[in-house]
Amino acid sequence: MHRNSKERGSAIVEFMFSSLVWVPLLLGTFMFGINIIRAIQVSQLSRDTGHMFAYGVDFTQPQNQALITDLASAVKIKPGAGEGAVLLSKITLATDSDCTAANMRVCPNRGKYVFTSLYVFGNMQYANSKLGTLTNYWLTHGSSIQAAQYLSDPTLVATNFSSLLTFPPGQSGQYAYVSEVTVNSQAFSWDLFTNTGSYARSIF
Repeated sequence: MHRNSKERGSAIVEFMFSSLVWVPLLLGTFMFGINIIRAIQVSQLSRDTGHMFAYGVDFTQPQNQALITDLASAVKIKPGAGEGAVLLSKITLATDSDCTAANMRVCPNRGKYVFTSLYVFGNMQYANSKLGTLTNYWLTHGSSIQAAQYLSDPTLVATNFSSLLTFPPGQSGQYAYVSEVTVNSQAFSWDLFTNTGSYARSIF
């Protein structure tokens, strides 16, 4: 039995109306799936780089930078460029002993958690720490921070670190090794599916 033209026209109209629902749903599911995969990759990169950093791998050396290049290829982070950045930092609690050793009677950061070293791999645009308000200067020059600097500079204070981890007070020489990875996870330039990217943090 053949459908007449009115029935065929009604089917087309029904299809068009239903597509207003299932097409955005399908595209949203697709974008959500891509971002879930990206979030897993970012988390894995954070754990791997943080683990190596805690074990003393010097990422200022070219051969070690090549390791990050390989690990970060899935999320398109490249040396000095790409769609994200890896920020490695070393944090300690500034104690009286530290201030005395640095011969500082005035020690503004005494009793505070401070960044003692920093290393950025990737696009500086995405270099971001949620543990403090680091300046661009330290993000580019922080691989070796002197005691007199991290004991006095307020921009080197890790203001949000104590909410994650605390050290026994008064004991110098305690360090945390932190890896923070930020990636722009916007796979397509569709205004309907904008997001703020993927972020992961690992502490060792």
